[in-house]
Amino acid sequence: MSKFRQFTTREVPSLNTASLPDLVFSTLFFFMILTTMRTVSLQTQFDIPAVTELQKLEEKSHITYVMVGYKPGSSDTSGMLIQLNSDLITLDEIPARLENSDSQIAVLKIDKNIPVGLVQDIKQQLRQAGILTIHYSARKSPKNLLNFKN
Repeated sequence: MSKFRQFTTREVPSLNTASLPDLVFSTLFFFMILTTMRTVSLQTQFDIPAVTELQKLEEKSHITYVMVGYKPGSSDTSGMLIQLNSDLITLDEIPARLENSDSQIAVLKIDKNIPVGLVQDIKQQLRQAGILTIHYSARKSPKNLLNFKN
């Protein structure tokens, strides 16, 4: 005959947590490298136009951000707002605000429905402030969106 073993409760082996801090820190390091921190709080809402070709801005120091759009959450497109870095300003205040700044590059983030005349006025004000290098912010469009046929 066969012997029957008496059923005894087995203990679950303990989990080895020696490598857990390494996992946590490597995951933290991974996300720290991939995440970009926003330095300017947005006070305007804008829909950036789509383009087919883009170039990434390599040097990101000494940059002035000029955002032109509408009031956030508002469907009213009559009131345009100009935001210089983190402050809402009027068009005439641009040279005075940039008077003591060491920025030499301006990045314009402009809603696609803003009139071109206002963009030209902003560029003139930036020139008066001594900023001669101006970049435009845009997003890459899907390839099939801009296939025009004659």
